[in-house]
Parts: sequence; structure tokens; C-alpha cells
Amino acid sequence: MKPLQLGLSLVPVAIIVIALIGWVVTLRGNIDAALESIQALQESQYDDTGMVERVQELDIEMADKVSDIVTRQAVVENEMRQIMSDHEGFADVLRELGEAGYITERRAYGNYGD
Repeated sequence: MKPLQLGLSLVPVAIIVIALIGWVVTLRGNIDAALESIQALQESQYDDTGMVERVQELDIEMADKVSDIVTRQAVVENEMRQIMSDHEGFADVLRELGEAGYITERRAYGNYGD
């Protein structure tokens, strides 16, 4: 082979080698950019400070609401006991009036303490 033919046959090989080097460099840049995007995505997924603060706020709100419900329940139970006590006293009065002959009440009242 003549040197000119050899030189001309190596030119396409050199072009392919240069193109391959450029492609590898570009591919490496794309991989680096993809890794940075993945890292940023992972950091955003694990940033739960806002969620933790909201959960703490909800926990405090729920504790206040439960405390309010317990207080209301205690008041309602106290009122119920007062009403039942009044009814028991009224049943005693009716029983005494019936025994004295003033009324002819036949209904049975009571059992409020059970």
C-alpha cells in the first residue's frame, strides 16, 4: 500500500475515534446530571420537617380537644347524677304520700342508684 492510501484509510478511523471520545464525554456529562437530579429528588423526598411540625400541631390540637371532651363528659355525668338524685327524691315523696293515703299512685319509681 502506498502511504497516501494508508493515510486516507486512517482518516475515517481517526474520525470515528474522535467521535467516540466525544460521545463518551457527553455520556459522562449526562450521567453526572442524572446523578445530581436523583440526589436532589432523594433529598426532597426525605425533607419531612414541615410534615413533622404539622403532626406536632395536630397532636397538640387533639390533646386540647380530648381534654375538652373529658371536661364536658364530667359535667354531663354530674348533671345526670343530679337529675337522678332529684328523681329518686321525688319517688320517695310519692311513696310517702301513697303510704299516708293522700294519693293512689300505683306506679313504681326508683332503682336509680342501681
